[in-house]
Amino acid sequence: MVTWYRLLDNARNSLEVVAVARDYLATWTPGELALLPPHARPGRLREERDVEELHSTLVEEYRGTIATGPKLDALQRLTTFMVRATIRIAELSAPQPTAESGSSTPKSASPPHGH
Repeated sequence: MVTWYRLLDNARNSLEVVAVARDYLATWTPGELALLPPHARPGRLREERDVEELHSTLVEEYRGTIATGPKLDALQRLTTFMVRATIRIAELSAPQPTAESGSSTPKSASPPHGH
């Protein structure tokens, strides 16, 4: 079984996140997509901005929804996934610490004993 959140977490760059999101959306049936409000249905995901725009649209829709049952479930599932994808893009876009500004603990240090 594919664990979509694990695939997001393992993405090495933002374009891999976009590819995971695209693959995830490909698993949604036309019937599942039809449960979403028309303006919140996903379009093509080509770049990070497309993921971020879909995320924003879904969050706004979720905030004001009066949906229940399967419609609410579909909206929650897709919103949750796209929030996670957007967070992963942000993590990957953040500047990485350099050796000089990184941790002061040497990489060869042994973990503390005990607990």
